[in-house]
Amino acid sequence: MLFGATTMTFFRRPITEAVEILAECGFDCVEIWADHAWDERSGASAAELKAVLAKHNLQSTVHCPIIGINTASLNRGIREESIRQTHLAVDLAKELGSKLIVIHPGSKFSRLEGDEVHWANQVDSMQKILGYAQEQGVRAAVENMDSDKEIVSVKNWADLDRLFADCSSREKWVTLDITHLKDTAAVLSFIEQAGPHIAHLHLSDATEQKMHLGLAQGTLDLKQIASTLRRAGYQGVCSLECFVPNSDEQILKEELAKAKALFS
Repeated sequence: MLFGATTMTFFRRPITEAVEILAECGFDCVEIWADHAWDERSGASAAELKAVLAKHNLQSTVHCPIIGINTASLNRGIREESIRQTHLAVDLAKELGSKLIVIHPGSKFSRLEGDEVHWANQVDSMQKILGYAQEQGVRAAVENMDSDKEIVSVKNWADLDRLFADCSSREKWVTLDITHLKDTAAVLSFIEQAGPHIAHLHLSDATEQKMHLGLAQGTLDLKQIASTLRRAGYQGVCSLECFVPNSDEQILKEELAKAKALFS
């Protein structure tokens, strides 16, 4: 198993510097946050990113853009721009030779938004994104989103499976984000149901009130979750998405050590 972390941890620094730091911390893989790569002040070209990844013999994944993005927006202009930018992130993943791209489903603007219209927009956009990724030869892994938000329509495996079916997608790859489920039993159920479709893992802890906590700082039974993933044959990247106070490199190194211990 490869262990990775997101460049989002060091968003206030140039992304090439973030990659360098993650290499120094001992990670095998870097999750390139598209918004970070494209930032006017701290971003970098695909060629620059490819060079720094090669310098440290790092593999990569790409996370789709999320700032101001909603691929299921009721606003057609925002929806189309969100799809366009997600396609650009697919292009970035292809240029970098990344293992996959993480895709966020869209959400409602309000809980009062009609279910049918929202889902139609969700499916139409995801069809275009998944189809484009397949054309480019990039594995797209759709992420389960926040389980406690009414405006979110893709929260668990049943939602993801329905989305793939309605999109008539030939592939069903998912990114399991355990903190979004907030509950150990829900995570274990997801693994049991999704099994071989889990292509990527976002690892952090959670409580009922907070997400993206450091490992062992929440209420999730991380040992049981890791053991269940191993039994399911998971061999993908374990990518940390923990909040790291002050972007402290030493804390991130400690989180990496905890993650490796869970899967040893």
